[in-house]
Amino acid sequence: MSEPKRIAETALAYGAATADLQAPVILAHEGHPVAVLLPFAEYERLRLLEREAQQQRQKAWLELEAMMVATHNRPTDMTPEQIEAEIGEARAEVRTKRIGSGRRH
Repeated sequence: MSEPKRIAETALAYGAATADLQAPVILAHEGHPVAVLLPFAEYERLRLLEREAQQQRQKAWLELEAMMVATHNRPTDMTPEQIEAEIGEARAEVRTKRIGSGRRH
């Protein structure tokens, strides 16, 4: 972690007192942004958002896994080849919709 004096030096160099920081300050080196100083409350808010997003992703993966188990355990009269063909068609349909909506993933 940086020494406190470096924070003070940065604040002086950019003319921003960190105690009075009301909006993000972009630090640049040779015209390229390299870091951002932001109010600690904003930093905490962003960290909370990231934790919540991670929890949502984790929950979605668990739900997907449960659906896959349920699907695999469901009796069917389809052959494995027919199931694979259905999956291929579904993937193609999703791909077509994503491309149409401008999404690439």
